[in-house]
Amino acid sequence: MVMAVFCRQLPFLNTSIKHCTASGSVDSLKLIFRPIPTRMTTPFTVFPNVSALAGLIADFKSQVSAAHPRLSGLCGFDGFIDTFVRLQSPASMAEFGPKVAAAAGIAASYPVRHQGDKFGGNGPLFAAAMHDIHDGAIDVTYIGAMGCGEVLPIYQDALGGKLKRLVTLAAPAQTTCLEFTDGKVMLCDMTACGDVTWERLLECMGQSALDEELKAASFISAVNWGKLPHAGNIWSQLAERLAFLGVAAKHVVFFMDLAEFESRPTADREDLLARMGPITRQCRTMLSFNLKEAWQMGDVFGADYHGRKDADSVAELATLLRSCIDVDRVIIHPNDGAACASATGTVYVPGPYCREPLISTGAGDNFGAGCLAAALRGCDDASLLLAGNCASGHFVRSGRSAAFPDMILLLDAWAAGTLGERL
Repeated sequence: MVMAVFCRQLPFLNTSIKHCTASGSVDSLKLIFRPIPTRMTTPFTVFPNVSALAGLIADFKSQVSAAHPRLSGLCGFDGFIDTFVRLQSPASMAEFGPKVAAAAGIAASYPVRHQGDKFGGNGPLFAAAMHDIHDGAIDVTYIGAMGCGEVLPIYQDALGGKLKRLVTLAAPAQTTCLEFTDGKVMLCDMTACGDVTWERLLECMGQSALDEELKAASFISAVNWGKLPHAGNIWSQLAERLAFLGVAAKHVVFFMDLAEFESRPTADREDLLARMGPITRQCRTMLSFNLKEAWQMGDVFGADYHGRKDADSVAELATLLRSCIDVDRVIIHPNDGAACASATGTVYVPGPYCREPLISTGAGDNFGAGCLAAALRGCDDASLLLAGNCASGHFVRSGRSAAFPDMILLLDAWAAGTLGERL
């Protein structure tokens, strides 16, 4: 098997943050959070292309094809109604941006194709993907913003037949998704996001019902911290409740994806980092970023990786963030591969890049669900990245979430050089 191993000297970085107590409250303390030692040399493995993945692919096929007990878990906590608009001309963000800037102070009009409304939010898309990856052989409860008082028909129709239970906390937020050939722009009305709180969760679900779910859970997926101002407290309270119920430490996999958090101030980011330690002591934590988000989190620690998209830099940044943040795994996923840093080291795995995606909204959620599903199967870091890359690669080509057999078919086509832009 062909691969490349790189070593990098990472600089000494520290930051002033806060300390999170076991109750989820935050006390002001000045401390250095898992500092990187001066001149620390960290080896990482980079798989350069699909040809180098032959052994990894064989192991992955064996692991995901084996019989596995039925699992259950919780996903949350957002909810959006997404309106999709595909730009026709200009079709790319690179072309669209300058045209909009040039029209400032005047006006502009561009042809689009309205592609309809769809249930959305990182959490609902993640939960649906978890169901599909396991081909329905999993019990997923979704808790989030799906309607005031009762679940809206758009969510009931999409998720009611897939998930074990739907618990709504608030009205969904609204998003207009501008789809381009090279990315997307999300225009979000997030007024309702402030209504998603721990207190509201207990009010809508009940403590006893939540406790039963937690005692049976193998995983928790908590996403879109960036748009839910009270998400951090919910995450902390869930971990605390697991401990209170006597659930063994490290039994539950806790997957976290911050989603776009550019609007969250530095104090909020520091508060979130302070919560990671107590959550990690109770759970096996996975903290996932897209590349832009990883660059922004690097800023918190004084590390400027902006614009660095090559595999070496992505792996190096994952290593750095994992050294600074008290979690078990840090994952970074550009659109052409992914890196994971953990106690065993750092690995970068390329993905089946799609030049002209059929749909891009939801690709990151499918990536995360693929990683979590593989982790629940006992896959190592490289294999869980392979699962995430295949899940997102399948979704952007087909608009459908991949089951494990679909991932295997995609891998076979990719390795054979026959994988097209559509499935």
